[in-house]
Amino acid sequence: MYLAQLSFNRLDRKTMKMLTDVYKLHQTILQGFIAYQNCDRVLFRVEPEERNDLVSVLIQSTLEPDWSLLKETNPGFISAKTKEFSPQLLPGNVLRFRLRANPTVCREGKRYGLIRDESLREWLTKKEDKIGAKFIDIVSIDEGYINGNKNSGQVHHKVNLKVARFEGVVRVINPEILVHTLKDGIGPAKAFGCGLLSLART
Repeated sequence: MYLAQLSFNRLDRKTMKMLTDVYKLHQTILQGFIAYQNCDRVLFRVEPEERNDLVSVLIQSTLEPDWSLLKETNPGFISAKTKEFSPQLLPGNVLRFRLRANPTVCREGKRYGLIRDESLREWLTKKEDKIGAKFIDIVSIDEGYINGNKNSGQVHHKVNLKVARFEGVVRVINPEILVHTLKDGIGPAKAFGCGLLSLART
């Protein structure tokens, strides 16, 4: 897998528009994979930290990105750092985690975004068996809604998603399943900046 960190000038006008329209952000990121006919799962997350008017976007992919086109077309682009990584996990490893997700519940065929802290944490802990890990400590941060607009000919699609950020500590139970989870992401709306699970040593 590959992990990239892109930095943008938040005060740039085009960057501002990109950050307020998740579909534009999705299209911008895919510029890094334009050389491929078929692009496997690309996960990304806008990081909450800001330094010196810079905003960072973390991107994980199975294909190596090329950001040269992005440099040409985005005046607010500052820098890109890309590295290859292969997670080495063992049962019992205790790690810090971060996840931005679209926690939802399905009622009568419709998806509804979750709001309360208890509901958010319950949504995440219910996934423990499927992801090969157990959450030891969870902090949930309601990040409101993300929006986007997509025009396909005469058809207009509006993206409006409830998102939350989870941070805390997790214990590895099944390394093989957890690595698969890292590659595939967690929850819906993966094309719109949700689902990327990041792990780091405590």
